[in-house]
Amino acid sequence: METILKMKEIRKSFFGVEVLHGQDFEVAKGEVVALCGENGAGKSTLMKILAGVYTYDSGEIEYKNKKLGPGITPLEVQHLGISMIHQELNLLEDLTVAQNIFLCREPRTKLGLIDYKKMNNDAEILLKRLGEKINPSKKVHELKIAQKQMVEIAKAISFNVELLIMDEPTSVLTSKETEILFNLIRNLSKEGVATVYISHRLKEIVELCETVSVLRDGNFVAKRQVSEVTVKDIATLMVGREVKESMTSDYNGSGDVVLETKNISDSMLKDISFSLRKGEILGFSGLVGAGRSELMEVIFGIRKPVSGKVYIQGKPVTIKNPIDAIKSTIGFVTEDRKDTGLVLGRDILDNINYEYWLKRRGLFRNNLESTRRAESGISKLGIRCTGHGQQVSNLSGGNQQKVVLGKWLIADAKILILDEPTRGVDVGARQEIYKVINELSKSGISIIIVSSDLPEIMSICQRVLVMHEGRLTGALDNSEMTEAKIMYYATNV
Repeated sequence: METILKMKEIRKSFFGVEVLHGQDFEVAKGEVVALCGENGAGKSTLMKILAGVYTYDSGEIEYKNKKLGPGITPLEVQHLGISMIHQELNLLEDLTVAQNIFLCREPRTKLGLIDYKKMNNDAEILLKRLGEKINPSKKVHELKIAQKQMVEIAKAISFNVELLIMDEPTSVLTSKETEILFNLIRNLSKEGVATVYISHRLKEIVELCETVSVLRDGNFVAKRQVSEVTVKDIATLMVGREVKESMTSDYNGSGDVVLETKNISDSMLKDISFSLRKGEILGFSGLVGAGRSELMEVIFGIRKPVSGKVYIQGKPVTIKNPIDAIKSTIGFVTEDRKDTGLVLGRDILDNINYEYWLKRRGLFRNNLESTRRAESGISKLGIRCTGHGQQVSNLSGGNQQKVVLGKWLIADAKILILDEPTRGVDVGARQEIYKVINELSKSGISIIIVSSDLPEIMSICQRVLVMHEGRLTGALDNSEMTEAKIMYYATNV
């Protein structure tokens, strides 16, 4: 096949630390190539250099036999036919779906005015291609995170794309949406469009991609034909050791009930009652729009129910806001770390201490103790950084997720809600997070995990509750769980 992209000896440093050590990378026309590695391996950095987001320090990029200099802009790259879907969503929340898709290249009338009718129609056609029925005139901030991801994908393919870069595109998508996306990629490949696919879901890579290139610590490790390797082989290449993703829990199901909801209802939720025991790891599954995250927001005081009660240790509690929830020993790792989990402009020390400080509002802040807590969190979770003073916006997605988890570990939460806890997290870091979850469970902390990843739910949860359109439709213990059973309840057929 004709090679359309050659990246040679690419080097890049941040704050004096080299993160790419002379990377080579090639893509052929129509090829679907996976780019794998742990968080911090350099995958996203290498692709952001290609997309014009970062400049490279040295090396050479050749696209369709033309050199791309280090000063090229993202818009110039897009007009060359290279589009990138970033791991962190890159949409303007107060603009409409159509405005985001055609930003800076809106169709014009003969008078030079924006042709909103054509723009909305064109956006609707793109979204239908992705199996989405999103109103193109709707503001982006009104969409669910999975819908936002599909808007990002529509935006990328709206250019005359010849090379498509996807960084964790399915992390918030349902299995049905993922299937539609895979079919789109396959059809684009037949048309000669190449795709670079970055994902920590290694089973997806085996299903979709032809070749896989593996990076480790900013170095090229190997390139393999996918037909010649297994998921386990890829994981071993990524981390340099044998990896097991599953987790064995010692929970025996006899703990006292620590959290209970009775008849929680609102515009989305319909009469939700469930209980959580001490030390239990309870999973919540369901399709996008099932109401899982909305239920967690009620428990944490973000969303107000119309009716129903929440009980902690058998006593009714009034949780009007997150401060009340934190005082009731509840922690919440939200599904969108960028918008609701972190203060991106601050360093690790501040982010990892915020909930602790908030819980003890008014007390003198001991800087030495704050530093100790931050260093403990960095060490316990294996956060890859230059130190507790590093700004969290400069961390990889997986390391950002570890910071979010770390702030609740030091805030003494007894009930911990994790919404998509391993979204955008590599196989090695995922194993570390599972280990932490298991240790927390052993120590008596009760955990709720909301996840779209069925193998994750089945491997780490003792029970799973399944939701469909705001209702609880099924309950399965670990011995009963299968993907087929969970999907049966999730679709409510």
